[in-house]
Amino acid sequence: MTDLLDLVKERLEALAPALTSVEVIEDIEAIAKGTPAGSGAAFVAPYRERGTANELSTGFRQLVWVEFLVAFQIRIADDSKGTARVAAFRAIKGEIEAAIAGWQPTPEAAPISLIGGQGGRLTTGVSTYVQTWETTRYLTG
Repeated sequence: MTDLLDLVKERLEALAPALTSVEVIEDIEAIAKGTPAGSGAAFVAPYRERGTANELSTGFRQLVWVEFLVAFQIRIADDSKGTARVAAFRAIKGEIEAAIAGWQPTPEAAPISLIGGQGGRLTTGVSTYVQTWETTRYLTG
């Protein structure tokens, strides 16, 4: 079975042409620590999971809410006012949202929904934006 993060990566590669690359990474902190990436590079990372009570009186079936992160970088060095970075940001953010908002990665999963997002400047000419997304999966035993 393909992992949720791999499914998201494949979907973004197929439906978000403004992205120059998409990687599944372990921790989003790697971006803040200066991992080199080109403008338009996107990253998908696990975030957290929250389980609900077992649904069955016999056996085991538990709904798990799964959160993951999608981050992207914009690198434009010659843009003192940030106008070009904002334009690139809008295009990439729009493509990511169009690709995964409301999409069900598996038939059993809830449609993916946006929890929130936050942007910031890493260094001169480099901006990053991170969104938190949510869906579900079932844990059975």
